[in-house]
Parts: sequence; structure tokens; C-alpha cells
Amino acid sequence: MDRVPLWLRKPLFVGVPVVAVVAGAVFFLGVDRADGGGHAAANRAQLKRACTGLLPYEELRDRVPDEVAGEVNQYGTVLDPGEESRSLVNCSVTWPGHGSVRVRAVALVSRMPMTVRAEDILPGGEDEGHEAPGVTGRTDSRGRTWVVAECPGGLEGRFREVSGMYVTADVDLAGPDKGEPAEYLADFRTAVRVANGITAARKCGGSPLKMPTRIIDTHEVRFAEDTDGTGTRIERIDEPGRGVKKCRGLGGRAGFPGKWTVSGDLQDSRLLSVCHAAVLDREDRMATDPELSDDAVAEVSAASWAGPIGDVVDEQYDRTGDSFNSPGKERTRYIPESAPHELALWARSQCAAGTTYHRVTVRTKDPETNSRTLLDEAERTRFSKDVRKLMDSYLADPDGWPGQQRCHDTEILSEAEGWR
Repeated sequence: MDRVPLWLRKPLFVGVPVVAVVAGAVFFLGVDRADGGGHAAANRAQLKRACTGLLPYEELRDRVPDEVAGEVNQYGTVLDPGEESRSLVNCSVTWPGHGSVRVRAVALVSRMPMTVRAEDILPGGEDEGHEAPGVTGRTDSRGRTWVVAECPGGLEGRFREVSGMYVTADVDLAGPDKGEPAEYLADFRTAVRVANGITAARKCGGSPLKMPTRIIDTHEVRFAEDTDGTGTRIERIDEPGRGVKKCRGLGGRAGFPGKWTVSGDLQDSRLLSVCHAAVLDREDRMATDPELSDDAVAEVSAASWAGPIGDVVDEQYDRTGDSFNSPGKERTRYIPESAPHELALWARSQCAAGTTYHRVTVRTKDPETNSRTLLDEAERTRFSKDVRKLMDSYLADPDGWPGQQRCHDTEILSEAEGWR
């Protein structure tokens, strides 16, 4: 039985939640009232002052509830420069039982509470994600919205100066537009507003993030009931990232045979890019082309992470043993039962946003049996040649992300065997 391609499989979420234990200043700016209403004016004034004025007041003011007084909880080094905190800003405005606005901004010196690994950003699986074109960020499968902003002039972290930050936002307020798209758009716009406010206040350089006007559901599977009532079936798959220009040459340009179907992220970012391609069955988009031989390259991917995101992704892959820095890099030929027949190759370049890491992978069509596989020396060598061909073609494609970002001075780093 053919494997389901990567972009249709449920992604493994590997982000690690960050819990900040800090002694911060807490402010309660609400006014107690016994009448159960009449708080709108005070709540709006409170919203405007909260988080040192970083919140998008004009967009949120009409959504502030009237029923209860609000409470503000805020701390961080932007609010109190002398404070010892991991956060630049950690701020919430809460109207008990009637909604809240929560934001957090952290210098990129610590782990992000969400993943930027390629396989977790690619469209696919039952878990959906959302992106805002023009913004480096995402709403992940858990509904958490994050964006990354550059600070090329330097942003002070707890231990060293860094060149970027991430911002998370969660707007839980009733608004004129209903549904998840409207909610996530409010999250994105709030996060962008906070990021731009901090970069302006800190004078750390860089262009303001583009204020998003729409979001895209990166992968939506629509189901329909079977006519006999025995279950559900896939009726349609909506994938806006399918056929995106920066990914079109992936697979074919490297000389691998087959008709390649490509997809990729739609962030239009100079910090992050992810592409995937597969040779699919023309009759069944969930299956690999049955005419491919078992040892043929059936799926490939290519991703790049620039500037402040580079260290983050290295750390995330290192935790799973798939980084170029991971120990135990001796070449092996033994593929355990049910392990993916996949090899990755890492490289490092200088691109428009600074030092950039690239990772490409090749996966062969899995055998019909799940038995253990021992590659002979020629087969293992061919794996290495294939992944190098893919890397070279990815970097040389004038329409691909590395070409758009003027990447140069590339250094090949190391392989990472997906079956280990």
C-alpha cells in the first residue's frame, strides 16, 4: 500500500510551550461597580492605556464589553526597563466572563512556544493552519497565532543582543465578523501592531511589518457522508499553496522522473520558506504514483530559515536528532522497520536577511512491505547524490526562494538520516 504523501499526513507538533515564571508588576485598573453595567467608557480608556498603548485601540474599542470592569495584568522589560524578565511585553486585558486580549513579545534568545520546522508548516493532515500573506508567522493547529519581527539594529535579550523577536496574540472578543477567519485576522493584526510598536520604541531598525488584510487557511479537507450512511469520505481538498511559483521547479529541476505536484507556504517572507513536491497517482491524490519503482524518489522538500529564525530551527531539529549539529552523524545503511526512507541535507548561506540555513529532503517510495531494509553501498551513495542534486537545483533556481533572496557563499553542512 502506498504511503500518504507528507503534505496530506497529520503533522507532528513538536513546539514546546514556554512558561515564564517571573516576578512582574501587576496592575488592576478596573473599577468595581454593583450595577452590572455602564463600564464601556472606563474599559475603553483602560484598553487604550494598557500595554503602554501597544494594542490596536481603534480596531478593538467597539468590541470592549460594557457588563463588567476590566482587569490589566502586565509586565516585561519594555514596560519596566529595569525588570528581570524573559518577556519584552506580557500583557492581558481581561473582562471576566466577557472576553480578553492577550499579547506576549519575547526576544529570540529562547525557545519559541511553537514550531518552525518544515514538516509542521507544510500544508497537510487533519490539522489546519492559517497564514497572513506578507507576514512571517502562522496560526498553528492549536489556534495559537505568532509572528516574527526583525530588529537588525539589535534588541536586548536577557543575556545577549539579538536581531529579532516573536509576538503571540489572542483576541477573544465579540466582533461584527463571525468565525475563525475573523478571529485569526484580529490575532494577526494585534500581533503585528505590538511588534511594530516595540521596534519603533526600541529603534532597532528594519521596516514595519505589513498590516495583514486577510488570512489564508493553508489546507482544508472537506468531508461528505457516504450514500449508504456507513461513514464519511473526502469530498474536496482546498490547498491554496498548491502550485506556488517559488516551489514549481522542485523535484523536476533536480532531474527526478515523474510528474511533480508542488505546494508551499504563502507567508511571502524573507525569513522563512517551505516547499514540498510529490509524484502523485493521477487517480488518487492521496497515493504515490503506482508506476514508480520502489527505490525511486517520490517526495522531496526544501526549506530555508534566515536571520533570527535560524538558531530557533536548529534547536528544534537538534531535539529530534535531525540537525546538522546533532551528534552521531556517521553514515548508516540500515533502515528499521516502518522507518521513513528519507535523507536530509543541510547547507548555510548568506542571504538578504543574513545567515540562512537550508534543509532539503528526498524520500523514496516505501516498499509494499514494512520489513527492515539494508541498503547496499551503491544504494546509500545514490541517496547522497540525490539529496545533493536537490540542494544544488534548489539553490540555483532563479524563481526559488534562495534566488529571490540573493543567497550566496553557500557551505554544505551535513546529512541527517530520517530513518534514525
